[in-house]
Amino acid sequence: MADNNKSPDIRTRVNQFRTSDHWAVSLARDLIWVVAVVGCIALALYLICGTWPAVVTIESESMVSNMNVGDLVVVVQKDRFGDLQTWDDGKLSGYRKFGDYGDVIIYRPNGATDMWASIGLLPLSRAQHPIIHRAMTWTEAGQPVPSYLNIYRGKVTPTGYLPLTVSGETANGYQILSAGTGSPAANFTPGTTDLILRTPQGTYVLPVDAVVPNSGYVRATNTTATHGGYITKGDNNNFSDQGYLTIPGTGTVEPVAKEWVVGKALFTVPYVGLLPLHIGEVIIVVIIIMVLHELYLRRKEEAIPAKPQKKSGKKQR
Repeated sequence: MADNNKSPDIRTRVNQFRTSDHWAVSLARDLIWVVAVVGCIALALYLICGTWPAVVTIESESMVSNMNVGDLVVVVQKDRFGDLQTWDDGKLSGYRKFGDYGDVIIYRPNGATDMWASIGLLPLSRAQHPIIHRAMTWTEAGQPVPSYLNIYRGKVTPTGYLPLTVSGETANGYQILSAGTGSPAANFTPGTTDLILRTPQGTYVLPVDAVVPNSGYVRATNTTATHGGYITKGDNNNFSDQGYLTIPGTGTVEPVAKEWVVGKALFTVPYVGLLPLHIGEVIIVVIIIMVLHELYLRRKEEAIPAKPQKKSGKKQR
């Protein structure tokens, strides 16, 4: 005699879960399906791109107009589809990416990380997002850290970066910069058409007669690099990151060591990144839609009148 009290096996339970009409089970099936699809997409991106995260979202205007807030950026390993090139490299080779020479890289400022990042579940520590800026040049340990300046920000892509030198000091203590086109007097007083550049290291004046149209500037700072690394800059920022960009809890950004590079940007998808930026709201809306859809289907089934059952039996002669 069979044991009627025997518990259903796993196959039976799976079949019951798959075919159940209960609203909670149906909702659970939909959620599992969504998670499975997202997981497969994430795995495919990782295998193709060779890095994690394989996509990042632009959250600020530091790369405008070549990258805009809400753009979804596909990220690949730094040497995949060609070696990583800086602005200096691209200027020589003719390689351009996102409107200017060189690659745009995603990096962990000062190597910021935590346990979750170290085991590959997060790109960075939970408190620190990666930075996506253009690699301008590579500096070796012991060399002065160069400072890149674009007075036009994202409105103009510089045709080149001219060397800047400090050629004097104003009466009120501002340092006067020169690009080799003139030698302002030491008692020079800034005018309304001269450029005033305020940085953590001091306030500088670039006289109007020293400005070269559509050009950027580069200056060796007093800071010496303690390790080799990339000098990076947002296309829409006046200054490069190193020596100027300070992050709470991390400090002033240092030259980016190779091991701090998460990857390089391959291409962008406009506006799609707005979804991850508002992922909490998106999840709530999706769940509400799924619940409402399930309730609609349930009410529709209840509104259908039951079909009368046919009477069985033989006709009387």
